[in-house]
Amino acid sequence: MNLLLIRHAQSANNLLYAETGGSEGRHADPPLTELGHAQAAALADFARTDATWQSVTHLYSSLMRRSVQTAAPLAQALGLSVQGLALAYEAGGLFERGEDRTPYAVPGRSHADLLADNPALLWPPELEAGAAWAGGFEEYAEDDSVLAARAARVVEALRAGHGEGDTVALVTHGHFTQFLLRHFIAHGNAYFRVVNTGTTLLTLPGPAAPAEWGPLVGWVNRSDHLRQEQVTQ
Repeated sequence: MNLLLIRHAQSANNLLYAETGGSEGRHADPPLTELGHAQAAALADFARTDATWQSVTHLYSSLMRRSVQTAAPLAQALGLSVQGLALAYEAGGLFERGEDRTPYAVPGRSHADLLADNPALLWPPELEAGAAWAGGFEEYAEDDSVLAARAARVVEALRAGHGEGDTVALVTHGHFTQFLLRHFIAHGNAYFRVVNTGTTLLTLPGPAAPAEWGPLVGWVNRSDHLRQEQVTQ
């Protein structure tokens, strides 16, 4: 199975941090910026003619709004639906902070709400059809074991649902991508630079491969679909 990991396009929180260096005034579930929509459109335009992208058989997205919006033009370019993947959200999930700066959970959006951002979005079958996504709030330990375990569950679910001939694309998040990649390389301290709409291609060994085989890394953080002035963190 080929696995394409895509970081979402620039969100309002990404822009806030770039401008202020902080998170005061952040959104719990930020939308894309105008530049973010342009980045997502540039990736979709690239996907229309690129051989690897044209081989994509399944498209997934986290249920955070910025990922769902990033996946929308890709779905149209590839002629695919977008399967929501509830576990692929960003580290920490959705939260606000109280007056004492303590984070507290807030819910995500419902399927009906997210369809306005992406008409191709399919709701995860394990979630209640009419209810909002719970938001995934997690107070993870300093050793990041909760995030590592969640990344392993995402990989397990994708591998269980797809065969060697499939190319699966997943729109997810910058921090969570680190744990997906660490799962494959078995290194808990590696950190990979991944820009907005940067892509990473892995070919996972099949069931007949020796147990010690890891993935074939096609590329990490590819962003040549963007003009230089469009590249953001």
